[in-house]
Amino acid sequence: MTELPVRTFRAVEPIADDTVVPYYFSDRKIRVSIARVGGRLYAFDDLCTCGDQSCPLSGGLLTGRTVMCQCHGSRYDVTNGAVVNGPAVKPLKVYEVQDRDSEIAIRL
Repeated sequence: MTELPVRTFRAVEPIADDTVVPYYFSDRKIRVSIARVGGRLYAFDDLCTCGDQSCPLSGGLLTGRTVMCQCHGSRYDVTNGAVVNGPAVKPLKVYEVQDRDSEIAIRL
């Protein structure tokens, strides 16, 4: 099995608890949201799976472990990507993420 690449970046500011922030990798092919819940980081696709028009989840409301799509109202569990409430039926893709001193590493 091939090991997936790890991308690292330096956060402009520390990610506070109960916050969701977007991150675009330099190639702009992958866009992720990073949330800190209970002191732990979680990374997942930034765009909702609600249908043909995807909206950024980084602007959504984070309540506990769930983030809500502002456009469609779907709610996702940031710890595993599962749909908590629809209309979305497809889960979010989640990524392994680590806080390494002043850098954040995401395994894509």
